[in-house]
Amino acid sequence: MSETGDSGGFAPIQALGRLAPYHWSAGLVMRGLAELRIADQLAGGPRTAVQVAAAIGAHAPSLHRFLRVCVLHDLVTAEEGGRFALTDRGALLRSDVPSLRGFTIAVNAPGMTRPWEQIADVVRTGRPASEQVLGTSHWDHYAKHPAEARAYVETSATLSAEAADALVRTIDCTGVRRVVDVGGSPGTVLAAVLDAAPQAHGVLLDLDWAVPYAEAELARRGLAGRTETVGGDFRVAVPPGGDLYLLKNILCDLDDDTAATVLSVCAAAAPAGGRLVVVDWEDTGDTSHVHANDVEFMVLTGGRVRTGDEYEELLRAAGFEQVRRTRLSGFDRAPIVVLEGRRGTHD
Repeated sequence: MSETGDSGGFAPIQALGRLAPYHWSAGLVMRGLAELRIADQLAGGPRTAVQVAAAIGAHAPSLHRFLRVCVLHDLVTAEEGGRFALTDRGALLRSDVPSLRGFTIAVNAPGMTRPWEQIADVVRTGRPASEQVLGTSHWDHYAKHPAEARAYVETSATLSAEAADALVRTIDCTGVRRVVDVGGSPGTVLAAVLDAAPQAHGVLLDLDWAVPYAEAELARRGLAGRTETVGGDFRVAVPPGGDLYLLKNILCDLDDDTAATVLSVCAAAAPAGGRLVVVDWEDTGDTSHVHANDVEFMVLTGGRVRTGDEYEELLRAAGFEQVRRTRLSGFDRAPIVVLEGRRGTHD
């Protein structure tokens, strides 16, 4: 389609139809709908803005205007009589059923969106923007903003549950006695491994602000008596003596030097023959959502998505041997890699 007017020159209004600049607001609109729990109110059937506003304590005229833009983003549909109905897409933001509500709030909250304001500077310099924009690191931001932290933890729990079930179908948990989950809050993955290895004891390490969420999840799963939680920095130390160390979606958040440091710390803590299992996003060479994740890591933390070969090289450099690569069970075509290695003999 040509963006030229009758005179043959550039026609900006026509061009806007292709650029669709309103798409920038889609995530923020979804966040608003999720925070207001509008999807819950529409789950039982179409309602007017006045009816929904009375239920959630909102300004009805403003809510009506907001719902109109929700129509634009296919979250609701406009029905007869001024009513609005929930779409299948909008239903993903309900709070009363398993959903992506927490994910939507977390990825569109200030801790994740404001650093993107500096995307051009990040590309120019190769440095993440969180400290410049937020005044602190991405992870320390959550310690100061508990509402965002709760949404992030809800996100992690939702997205980790399916992967955790797949992981225990992928790795052999036979004979495992002590599992150390590094950066493992909210405990979803550790819980799945312990369910698959009833003889094992679990230790979860994460930042101080994240530990209470893990304790709550492990208690909910009936695993408080088989687990302990530790607050700390995995760049400095991890609990020793594990015969299985887990790193799920940790290395992607780290630059190469820090990733190498964390793996070396794990190797130093593990006994000879101790296993390390890494689950992470993989750059397979095919264009996919993983490239959006990759730039997100670049902006927020300085991390990056790596190829399978690059992950293997990091593990071997840290002292892990017999490194092998496999796919997550049931996710053969997903850009997710599982690597296993064993700690070599200590010097």
